[in-house]
Amino acid sequence: MSVLDARRHLDRTLSELAAEYGSVEVVGEHREVEPDVYDRLRERAAAFDGPGGAGAWVRDPDGRVLLVDTDEGWAEPAATCRPGQEYVECAETAVREYGLNVSLTGLSHIHVRYLSDWTDREPVPQPFAVFSARATGTPTDGAAWHATLPDELLYAYLRELPLSGARK
Repeated sequence: MSVLDARRHLDRTLSELAAEYGSVEVVGEHREVEPDVYDRLRERAAAFDGPGGAGAWVRDPDGRVLLVDTDEGWAEPAATCRPGQEYVECAETAVREYGLNVSLTGLSHIHVRYLSDWTDREPVPQPFAVFSARATGTPTDGAAWHATLPDELLYAYLRELPLSGARK
């Protein structure tokens, strides 16, 4: 997938989600990766008909948030969209993977990673639709409910999301 195709995919994604949910908050993050990682991500984007995926900012009945321990820090549960998969289905699947019953309640934001490498190639945008959700159950496999946010988060914007109640 070319960078131009990835940008068109991002524009299409933002347009479709805005049409369905109204205004869409977009959070951008630039991240440098090794050239071989950049190449693999472009190949995967081409194979999966576009880069990106979906996840959810999930709260339990006590107002705690579900976070997943990744190699780079704690994050909301998320997954790469499979070919033809809708963002909503991808987000639900990502949460259910941790043994929870989930109900999506709306769109929280779109997290766009702009991936580049030291070779000065153009950044490849990877959009992740992040839904707000409620869930019940006991998480498995490296996920846990948190009453307060851990120090190490995958991206800084997670600190701006509420642990309970309505958005700021």
